[in-house]
Amino acid sequence: MSTRTWFLHKASDKEVFGPTDLETLQSWASEAKISPLDKISPDSRQTWMRAPMVPELQMDHLIQMPDNYLYGPTNVATVQEFLATGEIDENVTIINCLDNSESRLADLAWFQASPHHMRSAATTFIGTQWPDEKTGITDEAAQRRIAALERQTMELQRALDEWQQAYLRLKQQFVESVGRDPH
Repeated sequence: MSTRTWFLHKASDKEVFGPTDLETLQSWASEAKISPLDKISPDSRQTWMRAPMVPELQMDHLIQMPDNYLYGPTNVATVQEFLATGEIDENVTIINCLDNSESRLADLAWFQASPHHMRSAATTFIGTQWPDEKTGITDEAAQRRIAALERQTMELQRALDEWQQAYLRLKQQFVESVGRDPH
């Protein structure tokens, strides 16, 4: 058992969870509570790293979304959450960051062996709350709202990525025009 004190810093709302042990952190990751943008501190908040950089969380997969947007790196549990909420289907491409292989989700052995057919939006969010919450989300309207917010977050992330790419193109044009960095 690990004696490290771990903390999770959520990128979405800047909330910090912890101190906790590695097993709890792994549990949160397996419940798709940790996004690729979240940060982890293995040393009581002295240093922070992106969650996919923590090998123990197994965030080793990129999901090529239907619009070709890449989400991740993330773990198998998040792939299953996206499948259960209808964000993806078994035909999406999954890129394994460890060996750079690309496969259709339905062709992956871990997908074929998983009980994915038993998961649904009605069961996805039950039991996946943070430790201080007492009840599961069972209300259908709440589940629809969560799915809508997750879609909106992904759309906003895509928009942010597009703006960042546009900024980098403009910056490059400026450097080529004047021969110096604008900063």
